[in-house]
Amino acid sequence: MVKLPNSVKRWIFWIHLTAGMIAALFIFTMSATGVLLTYERQIKELAEMSYAVEPEPDRQRITTDRAVAILQELHPKEPHIYVRWVNRDGAAVPAWAGPNSYLLHPYSGEILRVGEGAVAEFFHIVTDLHRYLLLDGDYRSIGKALNNYANLAFIFLILSGLYLWLPKRLSLRSLRSQSWLPKRYKNAHHRNRQWHFVFGIWSLPALFVIAVTATLFHFDWANKALYGFYGETVPVPEKHEPVTSLAQGQIAYEKLFERAKHHAKENDYGDWYSMWMEIGEHPHEARFYIDKSIGHRQELAYSLFFDSRTGQVTDVLRKEDWSMGDQAWGTARFLHTGEYFGIVGQTLAGLASLLACILVYTGFVLGLRRIRRN
Repeated sequence: MVKLPNSVKRWIFWIHLTAGMIAALFIFTMSATGVLLTYERQIKELAEMSYAVEPEPDRQRITTDRAVAILQELHPKEPHIYVRWVNRDGAAVPAWAGPNSYLLHPYSGEILRVGEGAVAEFFHIVTDLHRYLLLDGDYRSIGKALNNYANLAFIFLILSGLYLWLPKRLSLRSLRSQSWLPKRYKNAHHRNRQWHFVFGIWSLPALFVIAVTATLFHFDWANKALYGFYGETVPVPEKHEPVTSLAQGQIAYEKLFERAKHHAKENDYGDWYSMWMEIGEHPHEARFYIDKSIGHRQELAYSLFFDSRTGQVTDVLRKEDWSMGDQAWGTARFLHTGEYFGIVGQTLAGLASLLACILVYTGFVLGLRRIRRN
């Protein structure tokens, strides 16, 4: 058996308690909203599926050019357009002209919904709470900073919590008692303590990944460290010629869509779930994002670029074509939400976030009790 030094553990305990009490509200908010965001993509997809119509085999669906024309009629000064085709008969067609969102009838082009809908608006509010504490305008940066540093505190709590979790005398029996819930509790304090220890140790790996990857969204130094590990610098947003209008006399967008489908089939992507066409980001370019998944899993998607004047493929971009730093950032982005591992990963991330809420509650209650005793 190994005995841990009590003086060091006592200092770490009080720092752990103090940091937890200060950051509790912010960590709880990020964790609770993380639970609500667990299946965001799937729920939004279900909301769009509710607008699907009965398939009409004898009726031609609207063309990509028609979808673009509808958007241009509504927003003639907005050249940045997305059209998303879902690989399912009767599925409504999501389309965007800049920030303006619509759902189109797949056969008539009739507008079925203006805006992203109540479900998407709900998730926008939850996301704003998750990132900015619902603060807006000049105060948004304050909300972001509070969450940023609370997340750093959370990382410390996870690491110090692991040290504090270790029993005074290390043995297989003591480790087992710290890892499993007892059959019965002596009192509420005993229950809270056991929940804090047991839920903490089982959720620790997932929470550590979630918290560490979150630093990439918050701090420049985290991005520099990630890219620097691969001998790269953080990429600067590219500047390009602004597109003011969509050029005329080019290859039909429907023809480009057909070529994209053919390319997908030739590259083992014939079972794509959705295909996004983006135009207006770069002059004379049409980008198709071909995705086998609902959750934008990068390993199951790639981008195909066309010169919209000639119809020639100008580039094919898969994850493995990115720099090592970009690949690592992309992986970290989807590890944060669990989407890197599909719905299983999302579920685990959601459960870990739920356990984090319990850890905040039990930790706060235990902390208050300890402060009162002193």
